[in-house]
Amino acid sequence: MPLSNQETHCIELTCEYLSSIIGGSWEVQSYPDELYPAEPTPEVIVTNGSVTAAIEVKRLTGDSISNAYTESLLSNQKFLVPSCGGYYYLIPPNGFRLPMDINLRRHVKREIERLAPTLRVGETGAVRVPRKGHISLISESGPPYIYCNHGGPYSEVMQPLLERINGKFMLIDEGLEHSFFTDEGKSTFYDAVAAACERRLKGDASPFGWYEEWELTRLEDEKDDEEDKDGVWIIAVTEARDMRESVAECVYTMLKNALRKFAEKRWADLHVVVFEKSTYAPERLVAEAMAALEPDEVRDVNFILLVDGDSIVPCHTTDG
Repeated sequence: MPLSNQETHCIELTCEYLSSIIGGSWEVQSYPDELYPAEPTPEVIVTNGSVTAAIEVKRLTGDSISNAYTESLLSNQKFLVPSCGGYYYLIPPNGFRLPMDINLRRHVKREIERLAPTLRVGETGAVRVPRKGHISLISESGPPYIYCNHGGPYSEVMQPLLERINGKFMLIDEGLEHSFFTDEGKSTFYDAVAAACERRLKGDASPFGWYEEWELTRLEDEKDDEEDKDGVWIIAVTEARDMRESVAECVYTMLKNALRKFAEKRWADLHVVVFEKSTYAPERLVAEAMAALEPDEVRDVNFILLVDGDSIVPCHTTDG
């Protein structure tokens, strides 16, 4: 497989680094993947004419959570595109997390297919997402109020219901925060909840359903690349997590994958792993993760280097 521009850049910097500490002019001698297509191989073998080095490049893209998020984001960007084309922002409610449940994903795609042809550039429409819940009766007497799993009786969403119910209730509705941005959407929700409260007073606690709304906005297409002219970009975040643990997980995962290339075979006089830094992996935290490794864990490599833009620094070297 041909080297990417990023891999080529990292290999060039590595050759410069080897030249500075060993001497000579380093250049690519061979591409092991071409010679051993059935084996896990390093990217290249380089040499200065007397010493050889096998180089494996890994990009520090993030931990398992951020990688799953990115993979899902890019997959949905293409999967959710309607047949009429166009570029869109989709804004789910607070609490939404990627990856998206497969059934929800298919439903949202159908909704976008229905809604997108009605939107002009700059317009926003409502993607309808089904929700279910049931009413718990607290008391039939006293001032009316209704709680839900997402807030108290005086929350902005539930407040209008106080004029339409008699008694004290709780809406059991596990899931995302409530999301409505049209008067029609709010009205149908209030009708459904008020009717369920009335039924609950009569002893009927059966589940009921309603639709909530996610915002879909059509954007003006300003992209030059034909492949990127159509897409649906979901506005979502990941769970908060410790940055140090996240970087350590990423470093150890990428190092494990790289060391597979060197575990069974000596490819050259020197074995070199090159990490390409990203915003997910600050240099200080990468260095901390590397410092925690035992010597036996990296016995098969001589250098572990970190590339940051046009600079390269050692994270690990063997004695001698």
